[in-house]
Amino acid sequence: MSLKTIGFFCATACLSLSLFAQDRNLPRRCLELKSGPGNARNSEGSFVDLKDGRILFIYTRMYTGDGDDHGPADLAARYSSDGGETWTDNYEIVVKNESKRNVIEVSLLRLQDGRIALFYLRDNTDFDELPYIRYSSDEGKSWSEPKVCIPASEPVGYYVLNNDRVIQLKNGRLVMPLARHSVKGDTESDWAGEIMCGLSDDAGATWRLSQSKFKIFDEDGRRVTAQEPGVVELKDGKLLMFIRASGGCQYYSYSEDGGDTWSTPVRSPLKSPLSPASIKRLPNGDLLCVWNDHEHMPAGIGDIRVPLTTAISKDEGRTWQNAKNLEGSPYGWFCYTAIHVMEDSVLLAYCYQGLADSRITKVPISWLYEPEGEHVTFINRYEELPLGDFTELDTADGHWSAAEGMARVHSEAWGKGIWVCGKNAVEHSIELQLAEGKSLGDMQFAIERFSSQSPYALVIEALQNDKWIIVWTQTNATRVCYHAFVDFAFPNMKPSRIRFRAIGSNGFIICDSNLKLDEALHGFFND
Repeated sequence: MSLKTIGFFCATACLSLSLFAQDRNLPRRCLELKSGPGNARNSEGSFVDLKDGRILFIYTRMYTGDGDDHGPADLAARYSSDGGETWTDNYEIVVKNESKRNVIEVSLLRLQDGRIALFYLRDNTDFDELPYIRYSSDEGKSWSEPKVCIPASEPVGYYVLNNDRVIQLKNGRLVMPLARHSVKGDTESDWAGEIMCGLSDDAGATWRLSQSKFKIFDEDGRRVTAQEPGVVELKDGKLLMFIRASGGCQYYSYSEDGGDTWSTPVRSPLKSPLSPASIKRLPNGDLLCVWNDHEHMPAGIGDIRVPLTTAISKDEGRTWQNAKNLEGSPYGWFCYTAIHVMEDSVLLAYCYQGLADSRITKVPISWLYEPEGEHVTFINRYEELPLGDFTELDTADGHWSAAEGMARVHSEAWGKGIWVCGKNAVEHSIELQLAEGKSLGDMQFAIERFSSQSPYALVIEALQNDKWIIVWTQTNATRVCYHAFVDFAFPNMKPSRIRFRAIGSNGFIICDSNLKLDEALHGFFND
């Protein structure tokens, strides 16, 4: 399992059905798997069709802990008898926790010999996480004993096999895309990752690792983070590997020998944060990609995993079209998508708020081909300001004033902002004389706490009838490197001046809350 840094949200018990859109030609949410007491997280699942017409979905169910990547977990199953529209209310435990930390990252695959293969990881330590395989010859009623998929000749280490990733080629070979982050004996993990594949030519009875084991470097020779690869077989028999990577996009690599050797990875046209993509082939032969499309996001937006986007490729992944945002909530965190292709629809299972909660959405294939939605050009109103310290600064908001050495225009993770510098935890402030009368509710500010050093407190005050009135506050509990969007307490107030008064060694950054993205993402679901 890869390193994933995001807080988790606890919610109520699982809901079995939510048909959000009654029109069968529109996407509709069919299952919500929400965390709660005794169920810290539901994530990273995979589907398979059963011979009796049902669909089996197996996922990781954490039964205690706080939902982090290494919390105790079993593998749980749910079933649908109506093409994914509804799902069983109760889960069944398929694999009990058989490791020191958890079992996680499910891939289900109907083998050419008719059996169902279940792949997953046993997470023991940061230097011992290995993929395993089990088989079912009775449609998931029972499973064989587990077998490790890393050959004994290779070192034990921390191998990442993402969910819904293992494929079987037309010639029968199993290809398991992997990222290795450590081996036993290392003093620390290499989260930037080394990419390889596990290969089996006997339906998983024996395995070997690919000859190619590679890291990724950019054009200037700097290391690029490479994690959570996936593979799809192309029409000409080549394999396309798509790789979660830093640097603003997915990376591509190709194999002409069934996954044994791979070309030098190159940037792909899929702009994205450091988040995995998923690609599968539709019945008409086109490729479907589901990922976090950052093509139209502001420069420097960082690694937020929104929106959740679908797109079609008619040329084997070289170009993508019909990009459509399925989920657009700026408060979401959409990732680890499993794709289940049916005759006229696809089922998508994905995390949607942190990693604690997952949902299954049914998307008609016809919807995937509808024209792209409107894309918004994002404008940061501070973008044209010159970098550097200031005591007086004129902007579209009005006239800013600050003490010497207390404020500067700073380029930060989400673009330029106004950094109000701290001074040894002494109270400091910056003031804005408004350019014109404007309701507080119409002002678009976001605040980012700059450092976790304590103490920290921020008060925003508005001058009304010669009195400073508190209209918004932050406390020491405010998260670092997280944009808090300012919702003023008195939105109808039209003050002449605003003051940002704070205590904190490193201060805070005033950002443009246009980056809140509320309406701009145009997701089909945008809640």
